This record gives sequence, C-alpha cells and structure tokens, in this order.
Amino acid sequence: MNPAFYLPLGLEEGLETTVQRFGPAHEALDLHLPVVQNEDLLHWIEVLREARETNLAHRPIQEIVRSLDKVTRRFLDKKDTARREAVESLAAFGRFTTAMLDRSLDDAFQPLAHNGLNRWIVTELGSVPVLDRPAEAARGTIRRARGPEWMLQIYAGNVPTLPVWPIYSALILKSALLGKTSAREPLFAPLLARTIAEVDEKLGACLAVVWWKGGTGGLDRTALSAAPAVLAFGGEEAVGSVARQAVTGAHVVLHGPKVSVGYVERRGLTFAGIRGLAARAAHDVSMYDQDGCLSPHAFYVERRGQVSPEKFGEALAAALEEASKDLPPVVAEQEEAAGVQLARAQARFESAGIATVTRVLESAGSTAWTVIVDDRARFEPGPTRRTIRVHAVDGPDEVARVLAPSARSIEALGLEARGPERVKLAARFADLGIPRIAPIGSLQNPVPWDTHGGVPRLLPFVTWTTVEQATGTSVGSRTPGAIRRRLGAAGIRRR
Repeated sequence: MNPAFYLPLGLEEGLETTVQRFGPAHEALDLHLPVVQNEDLLHWIEVLREARETNLAHRPIQEIVRSLDKVTRRFLDKKDTARREAVESLAAFGRFTTAMLDRSLDDAFQPLAHNGLNRWIVTELGSVPVLDRPAEAARGTIRRARGPEWMLQIYAGNVPTLPVWPIYSALILKSALLGKTSAREPLFAPLLARTIAEVDEKLGACLAVVWWKGGTGGLDRTALSAAPAVLAFGGEEAVGSVARQAVTGAHVVLHGPKVSVGYVERRGLTFAGIRGLAARAAHDVSMYDQDGCLSPHAFYVERRGQVSPEKFGEALAAALEEASKDLPPVVAEQEEAAGVQLARAQARFESAGIATVTRVLESAGSTAWTVIVDDRARFEPGPTRRTIRVHAVDGPDEVARVLAPSARSIEALGLEARGPERVKLAARFADLGIPRIAPIGSLQNPVPWDTHGGVPRLLPFVTWTTVEQATGTSVGSRTPGAIRRRLGAAGIRRR
C-alpha cells in the first residue's frame, strides 16, 4: 500500500489513518492517508514552527544548499531508489507514462544541479549571503533577506514535478512548510519530502506534506487563517477561495489555470528546417498530454513562407505521431476522449461549410493527437490530449488582436523567428503582458531563476532589512575597499 503523506518523526504517533482510492478508474490505487482534523493541523503547524527555529532559522544557507544538491543528484540518478520509486509509483497511478516521468524529473532537477541553486538565489536576491546576515547585494547596498516563519503551499496535480521548486524555495528561505497535495497527483510531494529527510534530518523536521479534501471541516480555513505566507496552484474556484480566506498581511502568490501558444514567423518556415521545427513544436504539445500551463493550444503561422501554414500542420501531425512513440500518451478517460471527439466533429463540420477550418488531421483509431488547420486567427483553447490548432495569419498584429482579450490566460508564447525580427516580435507580444517568451521546443523547460506567471519564486516571500550608511554618505559612492572596511568594523564578514 502506498503512503501518500509525509510527517516529521513523531507526528504520526496516535494519528488515525485511512485508505482511499485515487487515480483513473481503470488504474486506481489504494493510498494510505492520515485522517486530518483541525486540531491536527494546528498541532503540526506549531511543531513545524518550533522545528524551524531549532533546525533552520539560524542555519548557514550553504549547508542548506549542499543538502538540497544531494537531493537533486538522487533524483537525477536513474539508479537511485528515490528516482525509481518516483517513476514506478507515479506510472502505476496511471496519469503519466514512464517515459514522460523520466523526462519530467530531468527537466525539473537539471536546472538545480551544477550550482543552479546558487545561481537562482543570486539572480533573485543579489547574493547568497544575504540569507544569513546583512551583506553586500546589488549596487553595493547592505541588505538582509528573511523568509516567512512558515509557508502553506497548495499544489495542483496536472504536472507531476510541480512541487519541486516550491519546496526548495521554502527551505532556501529558511521557512518551515506545510504542503497540501492534489487528489489528481498526491504521491510525488510526500516522496520528495521523505527524500529530503533521508538526506538531511534537520530539514525533514521542518516539512509536512499531506492531503485533505478541500472545503471539508474548515481545514482550508484553519490552515489559511494561520499562514503568514501562501503559494497556491489550481483552478479558478480553488485559487479564488484561497484569495478570500488568506489573512490580511500574508504573503500570497496564486497561480490559476493558464495555457500557452506559439508563433512562427515566415522566415522560419523553410523546406530544410520544417521537420525539426515540427518536432520541437510536437514536444511542447506532447509533454503532460497538454495538461500544463506551458502546453501550447495553438500555433499562429505566418503565410508567405517557403512552407505554408497548412503544410506546417501536416508536418506537425507527422511529428506528433512520432512523438507518441517516444512519449506515449496515457489512455484517455472517457470524458476526455469525448471532448476530443467533439472538437474533431465540430472542426470537420466547419471544414465542410463556409467556415475557415481547412484540414482536420488525427491519429488513426485513437484520440492520441489532433491537428486542426484554420485559415484565420482566433484564441480557442482545446480539450487537451494533444489537440492543437494551427492558424494561418498575415502578421503579429492580427494575432495580438485575438490574444489581447485573453492575454491574462496565457502563460507563455513559443516564438520561432530569427535576428532583428525575433526582437521585434518579442517586443510586440511582451506588450500584451505575456509573462514568458521562449523558443519553440523549450516551452516545457523553464528554469527557477525565471518567473512563473511573471512572478519571481523567492522575492514575493522575502522581507528585507537594509543597513544604511551614516547621514551624508552614499554606499554607491564608496569604493569596494571602503565598504569592506565598514563591514569588518560592524563584525560582518563577506564570503
């Protein structure tokens, strides 16, 4: 039986547990879970706060980084038990294939390896030592960064490795963490927490990851009413509920449902490059079966290239068929398959009349993938399951007009363009407020020092202390040597 929670040593004593079935009906698993009561949450929060003060608040940041580096290496090592358990248990859960889970783990942990954690901290906070003491940061200022005493994190289940960077961010900020998993995917976050505890018992003492049914018994309200910081992922209703219940003054970051799109400039449509471009586009569509916020639902393809938008659609269809061999889709639930069939039927109806759909390309005998070629620009997110629209357009202004009303629903734009034209197009789409613009083929590979939804991952939860210079002086006007002497006189050492 699979444990689907993690609590620090001692907190499980006397705890009532139960078994519940999770996952798709054809491959549901029995999972071992705690029966969570309001008094349990309050007790766990108090224990986590005490553990944070003892084990985390005053710990040197580089010790924390070294432990997280070890955890990262374990999940990148295909022979490690933690990596194997993650792949095997999540594959058995039925929502992701083994090949996709292997790719997902690599994508999540590789940016954190090879000094990635330090790069992440420096990019957001200016330097690593500011998490330990007042230290010189950007532009010569002397600052100290403090995270909240503890954080409540609420995870969505559409991407299996989504909890990785949030859990790391809490520990980097020296914050204890209470994590709430999703019923769609309740396994990986507890496994990550257990692995952290195996590597570093002190860090493990500051983590608790459990599942409870949202909206029952006032549990959400109990957790939110005590949380000084909240990071939540989910649907509109879920994040709206968090926003309403979070306490005044709490650091709150919410990530609701979004989708992504792509744009192909005509000079990128060459006979020589079309297969490679289609393969990269197919990878972006195929990862997570198009269920994540970084999954494109439409490609806007310029006319007058060597390859027409319709031929791009054909190449994309062939690439999706090929991708289904390397990243096979999971069996669609009945409701999901019905949604794909409905989208196909509507598109075929349009193509038979005076509407603008010109082609409907689909996987033979299954709902594995669908390409709908449309002779005009519109924004119409599909039913997922690798259902993608290819829109023929004359230029970016046409696309900007149809995206503008829904720009807040767009997480990223994949852009295929070169040279000065790429810069101009990026500026045009950045004006819409789209948070991320990346090359087609890399939409599903963000890095932690970029933003999520336009929001940094560490900074929203940081409180700063600035150490000012004496009246009439300016830190910026002093030489580095003078700054070092003043730091030394204050008993502050630079590393």
